[in-house]
Amino acid sequence: MKLLVHNLNFFNMWFSNFVGILNDRFRELIIPLIVLGLTHSPLITGLVALSQQLGTVLFSIPIGTWLENKDKVKISGICHFLYAVGLSLLSFLVTINRINEFYIALTLFLLGILAIIIRTSFNVLIPNVSGRENLLEAHTSVEGADAISTLIGPTIAGVVLAKLGASLTLGVCSISSLVSMIFILRVKHDRGDTNRIQSSNNIKERMNEFISKSKSGLKYLVQNSSQIICTITICSLGFSTVFIVLTVILHTEISLNLSETFIGILLSCAGVGNVIGVLVISKFKRMNWLTLLSTLMIISSLGVFIIFLTNNFILMCLGMILFDGALSMAFVVQGAVHQGITPDEFLSRVRSATYVISGLFTMLGTFLAGFIPEFFTTHFSLAFGVCMLLISAIVLLKFKRIGEKFDQIKPIYAQK
Repeated sequence: MKLLVHNLNFFNMWFSNFVGILNDRFRELIIPLIVLGLTHSPLITGLVALSQQLGTVLFSIPIGTWLENKDKVKISGICHFLYAVGLSLLSFLVTINRINEFYIALTLFLLGILAIIIRTSFNVLIPNVSGRENLLEAHTSVEGADAISTLIGPTIAGVVLAKLGASLTLGVCSISSLVSMIFILRVKHDRGDTNRIQSSNNIKERMNEFISKSKSGLKYLVQNSSQIICTITICSLGFSTVFIVLTVILHTEISLNLSETFIGILLSCAGVGNVIGVLVISKFKRMNWLTLLSTLMIISSLGVFIIFLTNNFILMCLGMILFDGALSMAFVVQGAVHQGITPDEFLSRVRSATYVISGLFTMLGTFLAGFIPEFFTTHFSLAFGVCMLLISAIVLLKFKRIGEKFDQIKPIYAQK
């Protein structure tokens, strides 16, 4: 909280991110319901949602390398504007009743490319704007933005969608992208000289240099055990987040026949868990980070298990609170540790390489969230989600000996 109050540039970054996440929470509810209404197929709904993640896998590494010597604030502002244009186009197509799953998938694919540029820029700016000594507080604040957005976003989106329809709700998303643009452009920071390496004028040499730097990001992810564990963790977290959230949406729509408003309220309960997680995460900063991560995944799996067991709406809300509260804390831990062990000169390319690897698991989670209900049941999907979280927790526990307290985390440099 002190970081937000005393650092105006970090506040501008934070608020831009907050509005962007709120936009995502609207879209995560609206798009699946639109596609499911058009196609009546969970599989097609999952495939359309997957299209946004495809850009992450295909372009994260070159984008991360390309961004190293660019003004990330200016690039983010441009991308937020283009994101608003894409959402406005979807809103227009819905208004004139010319929307179909192909147009939605194509637009989401293009928006996914813009999103990965925005996310990479934002994450690379965090150590620069907040200071490395404030990484845990910075990531806690960032997760706080996610918590508040998750708390209020789905409920508001469900009410707006029920009252005003898909077109106007997408229009609200477009406006929020413009707000994000305004605040990110207010950020001032020292670009530094770390990554300002003079490139050759020869096109072939510049291309070889570009490829070499891109490969180094991937290689660094397996340079040491801590990097490997962080990479495994973000893959598991990415898979579980998209798989469970989309499964819950399909489960409540197909199996329980809940209205948009009640689905939104259920998803907002994840925000309650997020808020609780953000408030208590600082209590565990003296704990071994690997032990903490595995414990959080076990708690998260318990939340999904409750949703699996019951059709009672109140108990399902409790399950969502446990699931996303623990998972949000795990994201804070993973993000702080991964940036803490990564040297400044590798931040951009390592972050983009991580997006590619975790993006593959995110795509797998999105696909399975649609595939399993198409041929089995949504209850089977929920059981599968429980198993995946428990397996991840067990794997992390086996490596707890390499974990350490947060104040002992330092950059680990690549071996020559």
